[in-house]
Amino acid sequence: MKITPEQRRKIFGLQRQHGIEEDNLRSIVEQISGDRSISALTKEQAIKVIDRLCKLVGEAPKPREHRATDAMLGKIRQLEKELGWADEPKRLQGFVKKLTGVERIGWLTKQQGMKVIEALKKMRDRGYQRAAP
Repeated sequence: MKITPEQRRKIFGLQRQHGIEEDNLRSIVEQISGDRSISALTKEQAIKVIDRLCKLVGEAPKPREHRATDAMLGKIRQLEKELGWADEPKRLQGFVKKLTGVERIGWLTKQQGMKVIEALKKMRDRGYQRAAP
């Protein structure tokens, strides 16, 4: 996944705010990614660049929530099928939003992912079936 616009703004904001030379910034990017291009950074590489810049200027990097793993997302999709929701994607999306406040399952944190998995498993174990139209 490519660098986000927010990450890009953070990197250049730190550079301007603390007077980091362009060459020094590009050197940090190159140490992390192997390339001097900021736009070529992945999301994870951008996180590392931001953390390194924060450390360099004496700012504490903001703690990041850890995203749900691919295995967790796969389990959610499996449970979606078991509940008969696979043909109605908005069904799962609405359930997740109501339970966690998150719009897309790819944005879930690990904690939220576990909450969704446990709720779906309880529904499955109670024999929940989608009402026929």
